[in-house]
Amino acid sequence: MKEDNRSRLIEMMFKVSRLMKEEMSYTNNLVHLSILQIQTLIFLHKNKKVSMSNIAEHFHIELSSATSLITKLYSQKLIERHTDEEDRRLVRITLTEKGSDQLKQAMCERRKKMEKTLAYLSDKQRSELSAIFETLFTKLQKKDE
Repeated sequence: MKEDNRSRLIEMMFKVSRLMKEEMSYTNNLVHLSILQIQTLIFLHKNKKVSMSNIAEHFHIELSSATSLITKLYSQKLIERHTDEEDRRLVRITLTEKGSDQLKQAMCERRKKMEKTLAYLSDKQRSELSAIFETLFTKLQKKDE
C-alpha cells in the first residue's frame, strides 16, 4: 500500500472511530452514559463484585481514573460500593437494578444506532467490513496473549 493511501486510511480510521464514539454514547431523560461508562456497566454485569483495581486493570487506566469513573456511576445510582467481607480494606463494586436496566436500554439503543450506521453500506460492503474486523480482532487478540 502506498504511503499516501496508508496515511489516508489511518486518518479515516481515527475520524470514523471518533464519530462512532460520539454516536454510541447513551442519553435518556435521566442518564447520560459515555462509551467507557457503558463498557464499565457491561464489565460489572459479566464480573460480579469487582474491585477498583480490577476496573483500572481491565480498562488500562489509572486507579484515580477508575475511582472517578465509579463515582460518576455511583452518583447516578447505577452501581453500589460494598466493603469486602474477607478484607475490609477492599471495596467491591456491583450493579444496581437501575444500573442493569440502564445497561439493557443502552445496549438496545447502541444496537439500533449501529444498525442505522451499517445501513449506509451495501450487503457486500458489510460482508467485507465484517471480514476486515474479524481479521483485525484475531490479530490484535493474539497480540495481547
